[in-house]
Amino acid sequence: MDKSKTPRETILQIVKEKHLMVKEIMSENNIDSWIVFLRESDANPDPVQAFVIGGEIVWTSAFIFFNRDNIFQKIALVGTYDVDAEKAKGIWDEVIGYDEGISTKLKEVVAEFNPNKIALNYSVDSVMSDGLSHGLFLKLKKILNNYQDRFISAAPIIQPLRSRKTETELKLILEAAQVTEVINSEITELFKNGMTEIEIQNIYHSKVEELGLETSWQRVSCPAVDAGPDKQMGHVGPTELIIQKGHTLHNDFGVKRDGYCSDIQRMWFFGKPDQLPDELRHAFDTVRDAITKAFETVKPGITGFQVDKVARDHVISQGYKEFMHATGHQVGTKTHDGGALLGPHWERYGGLPDIRLEKNNVFTLELHVITENYGGVSLEEMIVITDTGVKFLVPRQTDFIFVEL
Repeated sequence: MDKSKTPRETILQIVKEKHLMVKEIMSENNIDSWIVFLRESDANPDPVQAFVIGGEIVWTSAFIFFNRDNIFQKIALVGTYDVDAEKAKGIWDEVIGYDEGISTKLKEVVAEFNPNKIALNYSVDSVMSDGLSHGLFLKLKKILNNYQDRFISAAPIIQPLRSRKTETELKLILEAAQVTEVINSEITELFKNGMTEIEIQNIYHSKVEELGLETSWQRVSCPAVDAGPDKQMGHVGPTELIIQKGHTLHNDFGVKRDGYCSDIQRMWFFGKPDQLPDELRHAFDTVRDAITKAFETVKPGITGFQVDKVARDHVISQGYKEFMHATGHQVGTKTHDGGALLGPHWERYGGLPDIRLEKNNVFTLELHVITENYGGVSLEEMIVITDTGVKFLVPRQTDFIFVEL
């Protein structure tokens, strides 16, 4: 969450909602302790701190969750000058302060509970579960030398904790998606023949600033703006290429509102529907129908690999090359929010495509094809998983947006 713009009461509400999940998730995974170990978190934040701490700390600190035999305890072990701030949040069962060093009190707290497992924030596959720096890991190994054989990855806790969106989170993500669609609609009315990609991006940035929001990812490529057949789609900033009659325009755009993101792609065609080339019609229908097939496959309990395969197979069956990215990723405080991935079994994705999807996960469904003469066609929709299936967060795009220049 963006600490500068998200209201404090919203941050703490989400943290309280997440804390209610922690006990359940630890029990599901038979993990009896979890330590979030931090220092100077403004300079080097852990991705999970927004959900379990709700603020910054300065001195080396340990936020400890114990869960065993129906006893669930939440302890904040922090430097003296952070004690009052942690107590004021009202989220900890106990706040312990230290002056000269954290080692003695941390060993005492762990020894008193004597956990069977100690989950720490490291992961080979999941960047959002890999917040513990190597230096702090070495420091923790030294402090808890007698417990090293009990260290395990906290990814089984962090991934579902991030992925299972709370009521407050779902509301904020929906609002961000709705604002994104409003901005797209407003800017559609401003397109003029000969506008450059750079000019179009600048209009988007002006709209975002007027609303007091931020782009979902770095401004230089948010939105991505791709005009006509000569633009290579990808993580590329805008150029001097222009929009013109008979060409397409693609964007990949999202806003961050109260710390939560949207991520949506849209396609325009500059001309009338009866002027759309058959090649573009086939490409658009292929992308749209692949998203439909993926959407119809999504439900709680299925793996991301299964969803990706349905979409990927359809694109290939229509004569296009395989798209070289996942069909979808989770969205939340980050555009790429970690956890389960709707992707293939490729080395770079590790085990993420085999994680099973759950209720209240928010994903994108996105893919593209490349035409021979008209460039790329790409769409991206946002979905939320329900008890029995899935729904689109905002109305999906089912055809080109036709604009006469």
